[in-house]
Amino acid sequence: MNNLTQISTFAIEKEKDNTVNFKNIVNNYKHYWYIFFIAVIIMLSVAFVYLLFAEPVYEIKASLLINQDNNQNTQQQQSVLDKIDLPSTSEITENEIAKLKATNLIQQVVTDLNLATTYKVKKGVAYKELYTSLPFKFIMVKLNPNFTDDKREVNITIKDTGAFFYKNANDKLEGFKFNTNVTSDIGTWKLVPTPNIGFFKNANIKVALLDPEKAALIYQKSINATLEDKLASAVDLTINDNIVQRGKDILNHLIYVYDNAEVQQKTKETKSTINFIDQRLASLTGDLTNSEKNIATFKSSNQLTDIESTSKYNLDNLQANDARLNEINVQLSIVDGIEKYINNPSNKGKAPAAIGIADPTLVSSIEKLSQLELQKEQMLATTPETNPDFEQINRQIQTTRASIKENVQNIKSSLLNAQNKMQAVNSHVESSITNIPVQEREYLSIKRQQSIKENLYIYLLQKREEVSLNYAKTVKNYRVLDNAYSGPLKWPKKSIVYAAAFLLGLVLAMAFIYFKEKLNNAIINPEEIEEETKLQILNEINKNTSKDPIVINNKNNSLISEQFRTLRSKLHYLTDRNEKSRVILLTSSVSGEGKSFISSNLGIVLASTGKKTIVLELDLRRSKLTEIFKLSKEHPGITDYLLDKATINDIIRPSEIIPSLDIISGGSVDSNPSELLESEQLNQLINELKNTYDNILIDSPPVHLVADALILSRVAQITLYIVRQGFTKKSELKFINQLHEEGKIPQMHLIFNGVSNKRYGYGYGYDNSYYSSIKIKSA
Repeated sequence: MNNLTQISTFAIEKEKDNTVNFKNIVNNYKHYWYIFFIAVIIMLSVAFVYLLFAEPVYEIKASLLINQDNNQNTQQQQSVLDKIDLPSTSEITENEIAKLKATNLIQQVVTDLNLATTYKVKKGVAYKELYTSLPFKFIMVKLNPNFTDDKREVNITIKDTGAFFYKNANDKLEGFKFNTNVTSDIGTWKLVPTPNIGFFKNANIKVALLDPEKAALIYQKSINATLEDKLASAVDLTINDNIVQRGKDILNHLIYVYDNAEVQQKTKETKSTINFIDQRLASLTGDLTNSEKNIATFKSSNQLTDIESTSKYNLDNLQANDARLNEINVQLSIVDGIEKYINNPSNKGKAPAAIGIADPTLVSSIEKLSQLELQKEQMLATTPETNPDFEQINRQIQTTRASIKENVQNIKSSLLNAQNKMQAVNSHVESSITNIPVQEREYLSIKRQQSIKENLYIYLLQKREEVSLNYAKTVKNYRVLDNAYSGPLKWPKKSIVYAAAFLLGLVLAMAFIYFKEKLNNAIINPEEIEEETKLQILNEINKNTSKDPIVINNKNNSLISEQFRTLRSKLHYLTDRNEKSRVILLTSSVSGEGKSFISSNLGIVLASTGKKTIVLELDLRRSKLTEIFKLSKEHPGITDYLLDKATINDIIRPSEIIPSLDIISGGSVDSNPSELLESEQLNQLINELKNTYDNILIDSPPVHLVADALILSRVAQITLYIVRQGFTKKSELKFINQLHEEGKIPQMHLIFNGVSNKRYGYGYGYDNSYYSSIKIKSA
């Protein structure tokens, strides 16, 4: 239970510390409000100038609808001679997106629109890019192969409609006429004027040349192709450009180039199929001609004009079996063609179509092989075959070929088995007509061969016409929903620019203040004191902005007077209540930290309660109390008393401010003040004053400069050590900590003096934590 209580107490104290620290940070930066104001004004001015010169960027869009082909006819059972189809592929939207961003298409767009060459005209101190209204066209006649610098620029100044000036590599102007070849470090080129040349007289034009391949990569990254909806097939094409017309031209031309590429690919597939059918027709034409010649020769030699009716029945049965056998032979012929293509790895053209093969696996495998071969040919057009990208596609082609080969072997084995069975049936039928004359049997055999060739020839001829119609009418696999159009202004947006400038101004100001304080050797924050020492701050005294060092009076209820009253209350808890009088020593590290200021005003605030109070000016080397209370310097003081030149009554004089407050000044100057302060007479003086006064304040010299304060500490009960903000060096903190650890000064407490009102508010941020650490003396 005790552990839980301790943990809870620690958490509450930690939360309080964090809250205090946050408030201190805010108050710390509030002091530098003018730096924030200046930084924000500067950054807003920079933003205003940026908006004046920044080129607007627009988002250009275009939309395509990809047609998804979900036809699955290849999975349906079809008759062998029922249909021949071209290879068909389901258009996947993701694949079309990849095609739209293909490097070869982007390069074609860059080349067609001459995007690798940009023109800028000088307007004032900046250059503005031109696109539609060009004064001339830059034509590169021959590029210098030895010029390897990526920055290729040509500076042109138009003289008139017939001539121009060119700034060479030595920054010298050379005059040339339009349409004449110019040789420079980048190569040979010429300028061809346009009808707009008259509007650009004396204009300075900068022509920038970029390598077309690099330009294509830049535009490839800038063009985005995305799915508008994952469940739909609509593709959005977008590009950001500062010239709206150029962005529109890029997207529209990309769609045009994509369309041409699709048409060329499908045309290539169609031509490949037609070539295959033409080869088969050429082969069958010769076979059919020979069969017809054999029939004519047989009839002529045997003088046969008609077939006997008695053989009609057997012939019908034989022809029915032959029809089925013909189908098997056609399939075997097709399978043989596919097998020859697969077994010969050197064949890299279009794979033969699976004509009449009712096996969906074989058809899909051949279609896949065709796609892979076409894909490889496309890659070979732009990439050498040694490129590692070919490893994957070569493996896919090899795997697909192996799959087709295995499938063909299985189909061929099945067809051969069926062929053997049908031939056995035909042998049986032929045996039943053994009585038919030999001439007639020979005639039927020749006629059967001629019929097979004729049926196959007519079928292929019909399919060739169908393929030719498809070749004439290529259906697009997409539809343009929206041609390129310009959207709203993409950049710069004033609200975002000004907001970013405002935030950046705040960040820069905070960074400046942070590093300024880090580099500052003086103590600024009370946290610096508590981090370096084991002491806490008893009280904060704000900076006195008035010229009068006395800030305590009946008419003054200012913040600083309230702080002195708070200090008076805290001192009440630091002494034994049974003691009639208390002696408070005020010291600091160096001179100028406010000891005399605090001594005088603390004396006034203590005396204002009616308590008899006296302030002793024991900084004998530098008297300040006399000036603060505006007393005569000729009056005897401490030095005179210690030298037996004056009595106690002689040196005590009223403050003239409050009746219960008296002052003992330093008196005459002595060469050895430290020896005087070590005398027994000082102890007697303090003891006698205790009989009369409730509070005795000792304004002592800086302890780090002279030893007087350490000497005086023997007569004091409480020590108030003054640290002044922005004045006391951070290096003094080690000395202060050393004094505390060695116990050379009794009841040492810190006063943080000179705190800015704007920086730390009322200075009460450390009261609660300090009270909790004070041990109240018992009666």
